[in-house]
Amino acid sequence: MKLSTQKKRLMVTILVVALFQMSQLTLNPAIDTVVGVFPGRSIADVQEAFALLNFVLPISGIVSALLINRGLLTKRAAILLGLVLLGCTGALSLVLHTEFWHLRLLSVVFGLAAGLYIVNIASVFFDNFSDEERQPIAGYQTSCINGGGIVWGLAGGTLCSLVWYGGYLVFLLAFPVAILAYFTVPKVPRVKPQKRADAPRVKIKPMVYYYCVILGLFMMLYSVGGSNISTHLTQAGVSNPALAGVAAALQMAGGVCCGMFFGKLSPRLGDLLMAVSCLALVVGFCLLGLFPGSIVIAMLAVFIAGMSLSCTAPRVMFTVSTLSNAGNSAMSSALSTSVAPSLGGFISPYIFTRVTLALFGESTGKRYLFTAAVAAVFGVAIVIATLSRRRRGLTDTGEPIT
Repeated sequence: MKLSTQKKRLMVTILVVALFQMSQLTLNPAIDTVVGVFPGRSIADVQEAFALLNFVLPISGIVSALLINRGLLTKRAAILLGLVLLGCTGALSLVLHTEFWHLRLLSVVFGLAAGLYIVNIASVFFDNFSDEERQPIAGYQTSCINGGGIVWGLAGGTLCSLVWYGGYLVFLLAFPVAILAYFTVPKVPRVKPQKRADAPRVKIKPMVYYYCVILGLFMMLYSVGGSNISTHLTQAGVSNPALAGVAAALQMAGGVCCGMFFGKLSPRLGDLLMAVSCLALVVGFCLLGLFPGSIVIAMLAVFIAGMSLSCTAPRVMFTVSTLSNAGNSAMSSALSTSVAPSLGGFISPYIFTRVTLALFGESTGKRYLFTAAVAAVFGVAIVIATLSRRRRGLTDTGEPIT
């Protein structure tokens, strides 16, 4: 793959920004600690406060896409604003960390920031690279997402062992990344708004929504792993945010390893690769549930479960990019990189934590087993849907084979 100098610089920026896509992992090691900091708050309350960013994120992403389509904002400006806001989240945590509502406020600012830079860096990626260039870069991007997650998990666990809000301080690194983006993201003129009578209506293909649903449901399952690991380790007799940070890092390390092979696996397996990701979740969560007292098995389990992210996320990102064009890439990327995964992460504690608390009590082991069962059903559904399209002579994206 040969790229021009300008494209190489842009690719580096895209990959650096990707390092921040899982920056919320700096907070997961603190979940069990936060429960103790704010008496009267349950693990579900804390998970939901952290998950609030996943409610704000898609709203921020969609609003930015609408403003871009109407010529009121550029993708470059949205990316820069998002990175600056992320840095401000870290700065705010220095003074806002004594009340539980501070936690919610930080999640809102974090969500606003993430919706701006995650969505629009993906849209810039769609607009500036060809299909042939995007597939391998999507694999690199996912490896960087997971690589960043390793750093955030370790850093968050270490800093949270000092102060519960220590994970937020890592966000201060977003300021220099904003400077990098300022010099490398192309300056594209704002879209000129057209009159409704003259403006061509660019529809988003139905299969884009299909892949968004797949990613949303997947993230709902995947989020159970990280959001419960600190409590799981505490129930195993080890209450240590730093160790929870190591577990988060290993989860991301699994994604890095799998992401290195995405470029070869995706063309061969197609959408069946997303079913493989469900299998990884099933194996990982079953190990966590069946051996709740073993720290070694817990670390192996989160590594296996982490591999799943690099099967589903880049597959969806690449496929949606092939189904999009310059006229709808902003909204398509908002749906696939912001709305779908964020809603999955937001809903996850309301379903899996609240439901399993009612059914099985505080046991995280049973929570993981319950999630593994749901993941197995989800994987089978993906296999059936994919093979059904292939039997009808269609590609995995639902188009006739030529």
